[in-house]
Order: sequence, then structure tokens, then C-alpha cells
Amino acid sequence: MTPGLRYLSCLRLSADSDGSISIEWQRGVIRHHVASPLLSGVLVGEAEDTDVSGSLSPFKRPKLGKWLTSRADEFDVIIAAKMDRLTRRSMHFNELLEWAQRNGKFIVCVEEGFDLSTPQGKMMARMTAVFAEAEWDTIQARIINGVQTRLENRSWLTGAPPTGYRIKAVEGGKRKILEIDQDYAPYVEEIFQRVTEGQSTHRIARDFNSRGILTWGDHLRKLKGEATKGTQWQSTIINKFIRSPWVPGIYTYKGEAVLDDQGEPVILPEKPLASMDEWTDLVDRIKPAPKAEGAPTGSRNGAKSLLSGVAHCGECGAPVTSLLSSGHTRKDGTKVAGHRYYRCSNKFKGGACAQGLYVRADALDAWVDQEIRGSVGQWDMYERAGVGPSQARELQSARTRLEKLETDFLSGEYDGEGQEESYKRMHKSLSGKVALLAKQEEERAHPTLKATGKKYGEVWETKDQEDRREFLRTYQVKVWAWDKGTDESAAGMVMDMGDIQTMAEELSLSLPGKGKMTRQLISHNVPGEHRFKVL
Repeated sequence: MTPGLRYLSCLRLSADSDGSISIEWQRGVIRHHVASPLLSGVLVGEAEDTDVSGSLSPFKRPKLGKWLTSRADEFDVIIAAKMDRLTRRSMHFNELLEWAQRNGKFIVCVEEGFDLSTPQGKMMARMTAVFAEAEWDTIQARIINGVQTRLENRSWLTGAPPTGYRIKAVEGGKRKILEIDQDYAPYVEEIFQRVTEGQSTHRIARDFNSRGILTWGDHLRKLKGEATKGTQWQSTIINKFIRSPWVPGIYTYKGEAVLDDQGEPVILPEKPLASMDEWTDLVDRIKPAPKAEGAPTGSRNGAKSLLSGVAHCGECGAPVTSLLSSGHTRKDGTKVAGHRYYRCSNKFKGGACAQGLYVRADALDAWVDQEIRGSVGQWDMYERAGVGPSQARELQSARTRLEKLETDFLSGEYDGEGQEESYKRMHKSLSGKVALLAKQEEERAHPTLKATGKKYGEVWETKDQEDRREFLRTYQVKVWAWDKGTDESAAGMVMDMGDIQTMAEELSLSLPGKGKMTRQLISHNVPGEHRFKVL
């Protein structure tokens, strides 16, 4: 190495509890090396990153990252006491090595004695980086094993309790467990019940705010005797809570569900807030309703319209938008309020729809209300059980990772000392995850139908307009309308009952005294040239 070069000291203390060597020891090794008579180098700075994992890219470390990205002209050599103080990932080491070559820098690892100015030195460095990565995997295995040991008796680990739970000390304070917070349980149960009934989380949030119900964060502050912040409920808060794996009590580690020997998720509380089936159902209920193809976005009037995302122009099939007319003033000065109209989004954006649609919203809304009450309103209400959110993407990702892990094992990547145990742990975890996700996807593809114990009309009656709109969209009900029907003095209308009709056909249900339901579409005054077949 050329004498008199400028050295940047790279120091790191791990966040992984892997017995990392002290910062002072690293600093002493580096200073002794740089000050040797053969080098007579100059230490121009230190990049000291404490409590930083060895898996983090050098370019993303708080201190070293800044030197690499914005102060590279201030040093010639990056020096570390050991290679694992730079990184424990071979991919990251190669990235750093390529950066050094592009920028005319050298890398020195004192303990390993690498000379990266030669091809042999670079090859040895890359091989060492691979083994350093394997060592990091072993460290992670020990951490996971330690966590799982504590989970065997459902002990709470650390931190604030998840929403709806409280931490309870047991066995004379030797360990802690999670149990349902009975003071907050009524609000959790109310959220679940109202979501199950089809109420929107927007509506629940507004109601909770009007009643002064504390959010979970403020509830914890009150328990500690601290001042509450007055945080307002929002639909996003409720949605995030419902989607949390803590609802069924699933313990996660770095975003991944921890699995037991059978590949099932570890359930930490003895009694969780909801069962897995109940949780899956709740998550499915709050997913965004399917948006009609071509439906406009960002409409400010959509929330005021019953048939937003449901109704379509009968002429061209385009979704409707709603518009509130400005009204008018009579000759005597009396002001007449305007009416809300549904209009063809295609026509009123200059599209190709020749006729378009412009019909009073209250008239179309009233017809839909009347027909639902008079037809399927009399039917026992059924729902698809076990649908849940799609796990297809996560399943494919897990399968890909498992295949790569097995390929690496067969190629000898895990032949080093202690690496086989790491491989077994990762293979067990990934195999269990693949089996679990595959089972969930199979159940999702073949959902069963369950009776709710209510009739569609009863449920419809209890909903406000916002929840009725979500009801229609959830069941994929569709409506088409024309300005003028066969009787040109009135609008023409058709309604497809969507998944309600599909479930009825699957179950061969029948209306009292009318036999099996075969009607697929409900229509009124449809123009002759657009006549739908009604059975």
C-alpha cells in the first residue's frame, strides 16, 4: 500500500447481540495499523455506527453512508478492524468493493490482512464475505430460537401492549402474558359487530368521535396517569387495527408470522380478540369495494350518491357521476333548491356516447330501494365464509425463497460449521409458511356459504345511505339507466343482483309460495332497442 494515504476509520457495534467487539478495541487496532512505519497514513475521520446491524448496507448506515455518498473526496482508504465491521452480507461487500474500484479507493480489513489491489486479494475477500454472511444467519438463528423458547409458554416479550390487550404479570412477576383489556373490550367488540353488520369504518369513526371514545393511544396514556392528546378516530385507524395480526393473537418477528412445528402461526394470548376465521372475515369486509371499470376518480360528490360505483349509463355502459344542480329562483323571488342528478361520465366528458344519461338521482335511488325490499329483501341473507384477502403474491414469494434456499444448500452454501442448523431453521420456517399460505388460498378459492340468521331486507333497513352503497358494491349489484324508456315520460332501469343472485342459485333457494328464484335481472320501462332478457 502506498505510504501517506488518507484513511477513514470504519467502526461498528452490532444491534444483533452477537458478542461484537468493542468500539475502543476496533479503534486501537486501526490506529496501530495506520501508524505503522510502512504506511505512515493519516486518519482523516471516523464513521462510528453503534447499535447498527451487520445486515445493513454500508451505504445506508447513519455515519458511514454519509462518508460514502457525500464525502468520498476526503479519504483514500476505508479501513476496518475486521470485515464483519464493514458488513455481514456478501452482496453488500461486493457492492462496496465495486464502488471503491469506480472511485479509486482501497479497502483494508486489518484482521484478515487483505490486499484488495490484487485479484487474489479480492477473491479471498469475497469468499470471506460469504462466510461472514453465513455467520450472521447463525446469529439470527440463535435470536429466533431464543424468542421461540420464550413463546412456548406464551410469555410477552417487550414493549407496549397491542390494541385491545393488557400486560399481566404471572408466576410472582417472573413472566408476563397478554390478556384482553376488559375496560376497552366493549369498544373492540362494537367495532367488530358493526363491521360484521356492514357498517363502514368511516361511520364508526365519526360515531366514536361524537361519543368521545378514546383511541387506544389515549387510553394507554390515561392508564399511566398522563394527559391524553385528544387523537381523533379515523377510518384508517380502525382499518389498521382490524388488519393487525394481533387481532387473532399472531406473534410476528420483523413482519413475519412466527410458526410452530406444524407450520401454524404462534398465538400468543391464551384468549385473543377474535378467532382466525373471525379475523379473516373482518379483514375481508373492510377491503375496498371493487371499482367499476372506467369509473372516475376523486369525485367530491360520490359520497352523497347511493349508486356511485353501482349505476351505469344504459346507452354506453359508462359509470355515472352525480351532480347537484344549482336550482333556480321563481318570479316571486322564491328560491327553489336544486336536485341531484346521475349523468353519464362518458357523455359529459366529450366521449362517444350519443344519447348519454341525465336522470334525477332520487327517482333512481327510490326505484332501487323499492325493488330490493320487494325481491331479495324477503330472502334469508347468506354470506361467503372464509374468503379473506388474497395471499397469492406472498405464497409465490415464499415458494421462490424456499426454492432458492434448497438450491443454495445443494450447491454447498451451507457446508460451513454451524451453517446446517441455520439452514434447518430457515427451511422449517419457510416450509411451514408455504403450507399455511397454500391452505389459505385453497380455502379462499372454495368458500362456503353461511346463513346470517337475518333477511336481506332487515339488514338493508338498518343501513344509512353510505352503508347501503357499500352493501350494493360488496355484493356487486349493478344498475343501468336510460333517460327515456318505452314510456318516454319516465326513465328506464335494470338491476342485476350480482352475488346475491349467484349465491341463491348455488343454494337453490326459493321465495315463499313462488318456487325457485330464476329471475336474473329486475327491469322497469327499458327502451325496446335495449331490451334485457328477464326470466
